[in-house]
Amino acid sequence: MSKKRRREHSNVDVQLVEIYDDLAHENENIRFKAATTFLTKFSAENDRSSEQLAEAVRRLIRGLCSGRKAARLGFSITLTELLSLRWGTTRVNGDDGLRVSDLIDVLIKQTETTNKISGQEERDHQFGRLFGAEAFIKSGVLFRPHVPVENWPLVLETIYEVAKKKSWLREKCGWILYGTSQLLKDGHHDVHFAHTVIEKLSQNGLAKTPEGVAIWLKIQKDFPQIQFPGGIWRDGNPLHRKETSKLAKILKEAASAEETAGLSSEVSQKGSWTSKIHFVWSIIFAELSNNPPKNKAKTISFGEFWQQAVDEHLFAASSSEERKYWGFLLFQQLVSGVPGDFLPALFTDNFRRCLINQLRAKDRYLHLAAEKSVKSLLQRVEVEPSSAFAPLKAFSAVSLDSKFSFDQLTKTKTVERLIALADDATACRIVHELCSRLVHLDIQAEGDAIVRRQVVADQIVSLLKSRQVPDSLEEPSADVKSLISEILGDFVAYSYFSVNLSANGRQKTPSPPMAKKTQDMLKSRLITCLSYIMGRISNPAFYVYQAVDQIRLKVLDKAFQSDLDLDDLVSESVTNAWKILGQIKKKSEEDPNSKNFLEAFVLLYSLTILQVYDGEADAVSMLDELQSCYNLLAKRNNEGNQQGSEILVEVLLSLVSKTSRLFRQLAQRVFPVFASEINRNGLQSMIKVLETRENLAGQEEMFEGANEEPESFDAAMSDASDVEEVDTKNVNGVGSLSDDDDASSATGGSAEKTDPSDDEGESEDDDEELTAFNRKLAQALQTTAEDSSSDQDMNDEQMEALDPQLATYFKERKSLVTKSKKAQQKDAKETMVNFKCRVLELMEIFVKKQHLNPIALEVILPLLTVVRTTTSQLVSGKACNLVREFSKVCKGKELPKVDDTERVFRLLKEVHAEAMREASNAHAGACSQASLLLVRMLVAEDRGNLDEVANVYSGTQKAWLMDPKCRVKTSFLTDLMNWGRSARAGR
Repeated sequence: MSKKRRREHSNVDVQLVEIYDDLAHENENIRFKAATTFLTKFSAENDRSSEQLAEAVRRLIRGLCSGRKAARLGFSITLTELLSLRWGTTRVNGDDGLRVSDLIDVLIKQTETTNKISGQEERDHQFGRLFGAEAFIKSGVLFRPHVPVENWPLVLETIYEVAKKKSWLREKCGWILYGTSQLLKDGHHDVHFAHTVIEKLSQNGLAKTPEGVAIWLKIQKDFPQIQFPGGIWRDGNPLHRKETSKLAKILKEAASAEETAGLSSEVSQKGSWTSKIHFVWSIIFAELSNNPPKNKAKTISFGEFWQQAVDEHLFAASSSEERKYWGFLLFQQLVSGVPGDFLPALFTDNFRRCLINQLRAKDRYLHLAAEKSVKSLLQRVEVEPSSAFAPLKAFSAVSLDSKFSFDQLTKTKTVERLIALADDATACRIVHELCSRLVHLDIQAEGDAIVRRQVVADQIVSLLKSRQVPDSLEEPSADVKSLISEILGDFVAYSYFSVNLSANGRQKTPSPPMAKKTQDMLKSRLITCLSYIMGRISNPAFYVYQAVDQIRLKVLDKAFQSDLDLDDLVSESVTNAWKILGQIKKKSEEDPNSKNFLEAFVLLYSLTILQVYDGEADAVSMLDELQSCYNLLAKRNNEGNQQGSEILVEVLLSLVSKTSRLFRQLAQRVFPVFASEINRNGLQSMIKVLETRENLAGQEEMFEGANEEPESFDAAMSDASDVEEVDTKNVNGVGSLSDDDDASSATGGSAEKTDPSDDEGESEDDDEELTAFNRKLAQALQTTAEDSSSDQDMNDEQMEALDPQLATYFKERKSLVTKSKKAQQKDAKETMVNFKCRVLELMEIFVKKQHLNPIALEVILPLLTVVRTTTSQLVSGKACNLVREFSKVCKGKELPKVDDTERVFRLLKEVHAEAMREASNAHAGACSQASLLLVRMLVAEDRGNLDEVANVYSGTQKAWLMDPKCRVKTSFLTDLMNWGRSARAGR
């Protein structure tokens, strides 16, 4: 036995054993090195016998049957190169008579399976046979002129046999033969080889499988001269229109018995589902999108194929989750690379429904797949912004079938992000589409039309907000300008007018007709658009005038009927205003030196006219005030400027008293233009607002009894209801954007934010309670609510029986009155807080622009007072910030000039007196900053004023020591010491 072992050891090639081991290594570099060494050992330069070559081939084929590590990769590459190296020559029998057919026999014998082997071993052998056949094909030896053509059918039969026997390997078999067509085409081999592939495909009954379709289409494309077998596909074309249903079922791998009756019984459907989509899908869609069909009338289009094969099969309501998952994978694949012309075809009804359902909740089975689909779409739009049109058109159409938008249904921001990514040209197309849907709906129910038009209008507003509005009107973006014009034009046309005919070739008669609630909603959205434009561009007069001028043009057009009837006096005022506005607009274009002045009045006139058509009661009188103001300021003399500025301040205060953000922005645009003309009277008008109490009495004082208590409770409820109805209609609008359109808080604070919708709800509740109480009283008096009086007299017993019921009724009525009073007090406080916030914003503009003006000092004491007296932290914070800003801008030489030293000292003492009062730390800090500002002014005017300044502070310190009622903070005194360090040095 020892001799036998020594003999075996002497015959073993240790290096070759190591090479075989390294060919299965997981490291790619090690495998590559081992393959190189192996091929060197068996190259033509090394003398190897036929037995050694046969053994090498056998050993490599056995390695293909191994599931160890990366054996199949290493051994298949080595076998492919060895075949090409040793049998790629012109010798018929290869080396030493070893023929290619002999090698094929070795492959078949080494990969044979028997009933005695395990299932895993059988799978390994099938893989080995398949990888071996692939190696023969890729090596190219089968297509050499010196190799008999009979070898090619043997290899094909080997592959087709595996495909029929093991359905889970069929896709791999199909992929090998699909690649073979490209290899034959690139190698310019005889067409006979390609024909044999199709012939064997048909004979083995695999033509009507996903793999068969892929092979058929590929060879048909690469070798169009081949005569394909008949009776399989109509006109030999799997993509024929009449074959679509059959093809869709084949791709879904659920063909019926009738469809498979003529095929081989050995061809079975796949037994298990795979999470990867079949490669045939990509081939078909590439064929339909990249190569125009020769016969368009007979070949199905890209959209039709997606509709029938994907939408109606994979995304059908009855489809399994696995099929729908395939659908999502297909969408992700196509949306990333399909040409833009075919993108709209992907957003079909079933797909959208399935996408919405899966996105709505995270616990949905395909939620992650749906999210990934959306991500793929956004990535495509990010790279190609123009591709946003197709998904936006499809997703916006969801609102036509539902009361909610796509983003609301899915709880995502998909549409919002798509809108932001779209370029300006695409945005224009989307706006045109949305405006068309705003006008024409396929429903007649008024309630549904109201809701769906609101969703569409909200999408239009969101699209406008996503645009980068140009900062200059000299060279505006043509697309943005067109977009804004269409939005404003349609909102004006359908909110203020009834369109009866086709007007100007674009605006049409709405179907169904616009409801009154929809018109109010569109007015609100118009205000939102104007507000956004006002806040985003440096000169919004062009767009605002354009929007309001649409009203003038449509009043003159018989196709439009105004929904507001103006009496003769109002109509005369409006006509005169249009005339003046036209003159001002013309002058602003001709006189660049007065452009800011004139465009400020363009804004004022335009929005005031808009208020007239909104039905605002005081808008007409405001037009008269604007005319007087313009005439006075246009004189360009001191007297005219003084009087005109006072009127202008009153007009601006009237505007900022409204809850609409638009008028707040209007005042902030206009006020800086005229800040230099503001005099003491105008400034006192603003200060008066700050001094007004934040309650119902203060509101009545400020608005001249707008909330005077009515004579009776019923009248109070009626008036409150009327006022609320007007506010809701003309200020807040309707719907989900009301908070954005008409935020009551000037700085976004939540504590003092007015919510008109809540007030409306409270008013409606009060009305319901009042009706209930009246009903109780009617029952108590044994009469009806409509006729609560009776001529029949009651006797004493009846009156006594009625007393308890009347007592209960009046007690409840008193409770309701108290509740109504509290609601009025709350509303009044919020109104005054908002009013004060907006006045403080105007004062901040004045301080920044006119801090060198001596009259600016007059705001200091009122600001300190309001910090102490206000009940709103928002107002207090704004006032403190304004004092800080005043002190900040007054630095170095930028100090107000002291024209009256005694007046400044009086103001300094008043500030100190204010600082001594009980108040917050914020109030103390503001007093200290105001005091130091005045001190710096006095010292800058005359350094000798330091002595009197010291006396003032000394008096304050003495009061702090001696008077227990003095509440001045110690920081107020130490701040002077800190400032004194620089004063002592003379800096």
